[in-house]
Amino acid sequence: MKFTIALTLISSAYAFSPSLNAHSTKVSTKIHSSNAVDQDKPLRDPFGLYPKDALERKSGLLQPLEDVSTYATITDPMNLYTDKSDIDENVKMSVSLPFLKRPEMLDGTLPGDRGFDPLNFSSDKNSLEWYRNAEIKHGRLAMLAAAGWPLAELLDKKLAYAVHLKPLLVFQDRVPSVLNGGLSRISPIYWVAVLGVATMIEAYNAFETNEAKQNGEELIPGDLGFDPLGLFGKTDEDKKFKLEAEIFNGRLGMLAITGFAIQEWVTQNAVINEFPIFFKPINVALEQLADASGNMI
Repeated sequence: MKFTIALTLISSAYAFSPSLNAHSTKVSTKIHSSNAVDQDKPLRDPFGLYPKDALERKSGLLQPLEDVSTYATITDPMNLYTDKSDIDENVKMSVSLPFLKRPEMLDGTLPGDRGFDPLNFSSDKNSLEWYRNAEIKHGRLAMLAAAGWPLAELLDKKLAYAVHLKPLLVFQDRVPSVLNGGLSRISPIYWVAVLGVATMIEAYNAFETNEAKQNGEELIPGDLGFDPLGLFGKTDEDKKFKLEAEIFNGRLGMLAITGFAIQEWVTQNAVINEFPIFFKPINVALEQLADASGNMI
């Protein structure tokens, strides 16, 4: 009986042994093939976790995250590279945005050019000319508005009462604007007159520009021949200084008039009342500031 049981166990083990060996062979083959596929895939090490003497690093399996050969130029405006051999030193970076390449059209010849064009508006010569003219026109209007805004808040009521008219200022002596409201108080005749004058100036500018191009003459952007006091200067250095001064003050004016509008919309108070020290006599300004401090306490 014991012999029969032992023979049966041996036979059972022998019967199952081939299938186990086959299964083992399949698993081994699968693991081997999987390792072969992994060796074909490039390895990345963005955090530098592989040591310098790692087999993967020595065998060249570790590859960079980017292929720098696809880039036309390599620049280092922040001086981050220790190896300067691949850096193109001939690339000029923007003065205003030193981490960006200077736009091709902004070569520094235009007054006020500091290489600031992150959205590439000046993609060609015609675009650059159009945007420069637009910048000068908006800058001139902004300078007038930045001066006229506080003057209107100071003098509107006095002038209106002197000629027996209704003041145009809105609540808290604020100038009528898109954000402040009150534009409906202004007569439509005024808007028609403004539109007519602007149309005539634009038509004259377009005529002068086309005539200058046909004659091959160099036309300064924004030059309408208006200089009754002869402030433009005679030398090229003086002219460039005046042109840059106009551009810089125009840009500052655009920021200022935007700040006026937003400030009055947020605070619901006039600019001249927010900063009386700049717009009112010193005694009035100090008295107003003292009252404001007392109310805050």
